[in-house]
Amino acid sequence: MGISRTWQPALPWACGQLGVGAGLLAALPLVERPGWVLVLPAALALLAFAARDLLLRPVLTADPDGLEVVSGVRRDRASWEQVERLREVRDRRTPLLEIDLGDRLVVLTARRLGSPVEDVLAALEQLRQAS
Repeated sequence: MGISRTWQPALPWACGQLGVGAGLLAALPLVERPGWVLVLPAALALLAFAARDLLLRPVLTADPDGLEVVSGVRRDRASWEQVERLREVRDRRTPLLEIDLGDRLVVLTARRLGSPVEDVLAALEQLRQAS
């Protein structure tokens, strides 16, 4: 198998999401009913993202045999032959890592990877060449 690399969100970020989501839920009794329309969905979304970031770690693992990536809440394994393209794209000003697996496209942010996209892309290309 050889060298393996992993990427995952920073633990303080995931814990921060969890804390803010819990804080918003705790604040619900203080918010008037119309405000629940904004506060409740925001709290639930933060708690869901925090749970995903804490439970589905690492987000991306790569070795000379291929890669394993979490897309949404699904973990997929692909050999390098199945990876059609790796590239950095920009959504306005945000760099994104795009992994084309043929039948699906996985897009990851630097925040989810816990590292700059260009660094992750360089490491993936290096592992791909080592296969």
